[in-house]
Amino acid sequence: MKKIFALLGLLAASPAFSADDPYLWLEEVQSPAALDWVRARNAQTLDLLEKQPQYKSFYKTALDLSNDKDRIPYASFRGGYFYNFWQDEKHVRGMWRRATQAEYLAKNPRWETLLDVDALAKKEKENWVYKGADCLPPDYDRCLVSLSRGGKDAVVTREFDVPSRSFVKGGFFIPESKSDGAWLDRDTLLVSDATDPVLNTDSGYPRIVRRLKRGGELAKSEIVFTGEKTDVSARGFAIFRPEGSYPLLTRAKSFFEAEIYLLKPDGSRSKLRFPDDASFSGFFRGYALA
Repeated sequence: MKKIFALLGLLAASPAFSADDPYLWLEEVQSPAALDWVRARNAQTLDLLEKQPQYKSFYKTALDLSNDKDRIPYASFRGGYFYNFWQDEKHVRGMWRRATQAEYLAKNPRWETLLDVDALAKKEKENWVYKGADCLPPDYDRCLVSLSRGGKDAVVTREFDVPSRSFVKGGFFIPESKSDGAWLDRDTLLVSDATDPVLNTDSGYPRIVRRLKRGGELAKSEIVFTGEKTDVSARGFAIFRPEGSYPLLTRAKSFFEAEIYLLKPDGSRSKLRFPDDASFSGFFRGYALA
């Protein structure tokens, strides 16, 4: 195993941003040359791993656990249903599904499949990887489903209609990018927009947050917040509570410091009076928690 750690250490030690960096061309992560380089290193590493005496037993254990039908189907509870994402040997890309509370508690739950990612990938001839769904309360009948090509960070976000189990024709759509869409109301999104690299942070994440109206064009939508170029990212989202909704904007100055603002109806914002290194948790009966 020492050879493996030595190889990984060698790769990690190479400078990433120096002007005379001989590996700077790897920054073009989708280029044929970069992909060939990665395939060669993957093959070299796999060869070392497969020669270890523990490899076959470790591999079999991991595969058996991944396909075990008795593993817990972890779920999120929304509007009377338990939502779960499930993968096994027959559904490699996975199924997004739901069950009523009674079914979820049954010995053999009957699940309703909302989105079969394997079938979608085959139909659309895309290497789709499921990256999550954000559903609008209180009905949870409309969701923003994020799909990644091959598992990379950039995602395509599409509006999904739960009752019909289909994507909304002409609905909200955010093209492939490190953007993040969040519901403000049924006809409005807050989009942390990373579609234009010029407007992103130095880290490559969104620096601006837009208010996107249904039927509108993202690039022409109102900008409600702009962070600094040196920030990690800026993000907009809303927390929905029985007493009302709280539209929020966050400016991540670093991985450990963030400013949090409440977005007011008139477009102005009010900073929550927390230390920048506090961990914001949400709202409860009008109180902000951290």
